[in-house]
Amino acid sequence: MAKLTEQDFRKELSSGNLKNIYFIYGEEKYLVKKYTSSLINKAVGKNPSEFDFQKLSSNTSLEDIIASSEQLPVFSKYKCVCVNDYDINTMSESDYKDLEKYLTDLPENLVLIFSQPTLNENSKNSQSKDKKPNKTKRFVSAVEKYGTVLELQKKGDIALEKQLVSWAEKNGCTLTQINASKIIAMCGNDMTALKNEIDKLSAFADNSEITEEIIKKLVTKNTEIRVFEISNCISSNDFNGAYKNLHQLFEQNEKPEMILSALSSTFVDMYRMRVASESGKTASDVAKDFKYRNREFVLKTANNNARRYSTQTLRRILDTILQTDIKLKSTRSDAQILLETLISKLLIIVREGMSA
Repeated sequence: MAKLTEQDFRKELSSGNLKNIYFIYGEEKYLVKKYTSSLINKAVGKNPSEFDFQKLSSNTSLEDIIASSEQLPVFSKYKCVCVNDYDINTMSESDYKDLEKYLTDLPENLVLIFSQPTLNENSKNSQSKDKKPNKTKRFVSAVEKYGTVLELQKKGDIALEKQLVSWAEKNGCTLTQINASKIIAMCGNDMTALKNEIDKLSAFADNSEITEEIIKKLVTKNTEIRVFEISNCISSNDFNGAYKNLHQLFEQNEKPEMILSALSSTFVDMYRMRVASESGKTASDVAKDFKYRNREFVLKTANNNARRYSTQTLRRILDTILQTDIKLKSTRSDAQILLETLISKLLIIVREGMSA
């Protein structure tokens, strides 16, 4: 069978020639949910009976998955079983081999879907119990033999801009591609978050144009963007700006751990690019060595910002962030006060670096 693109997958659904096994996964969870839902609707309709459709959770045993898959449909052509967020990597080797064997002889009227609408296969928690090689890759190869694999990665900026324009039009509004790019710059590239923003902006625009003024007034900047602005304020010794963005994150009820993690990542990116530059390496080299995959653009931005700091200053910044992280995780100190103190310390470090 095959590992399909989005376009080919849509053609397969339109043809009605469904396979017995599907694996739908990838970084872009919005699309994972969308195409999983489309497949279920195609197999058993929008309101299937409980005899024809079963949704199973991640902690369902392999025995129960197989038992559900062996049941015959009653009111539909297919029996559809969807297993959400089942972590293949945590399976024992014996269970995995049993699953792989089951794929070789699936019932003709079965549509078995393994979908990962929230599971991140790259997370540290997604590890094999017996520390064997990554089973997801093996599962992909196995499903390709007997059914369809659909891997959904993050879309590039141009594709996202066009998607936002399309969503706005479906909501009865207009949106220029330039303004779409501004929304992405403020919110990031997560499609679920972007869809929520477009729906909110469309409701406010009320069948008219979503203007730059409306965007600036209503769009909620994500944690990463806010933290990036904090780092810019720190580098330019903008005390008020740094604290304004930090307090806006508090108002958005962002977890202190998430704020600190994002701030740490921003300066780690800068440090990597600073050291790479001194060693004659490029952003592509760093992206490959540290597995940035489709996020190489982050390193290019980090490279530009790293020029504002000396290597020693970046080391002091990272050490200070580390000490705050330790206190945040090991003491009962007020998290907000710890982060406010951290910003003060970083501003002092930058100022001392400039005067050195």
